[in-house]
Amino acid sequence: MAKFRVDKKTDAKTRKRYVGEDIVTHVLYDGHHIGHGGSYMTGSIDGELVKDKKGKPLSLNHIGVLK
Repeated sequence: MAKFRVDKKTDAKTRKRYVGEDIVTHVLYDGHHIGHGGSYMTGSIDGELVKDKKGKPLSLNHIGVLK
């Protein structure tokens, strides 16, 4: 057994998603009850889900740009 503590790096930077100047917040969407194929991570801007033309929320990796 080790008798010493290993220091871990904790200086990881968090990247955020942007659409224009707006920050995208991540949301866990559950679409089972409407037939959208299960639950997945999506995003919202100013409290509204980001949706495609058909009204289905987009997957988080298809929204905005990481900075």
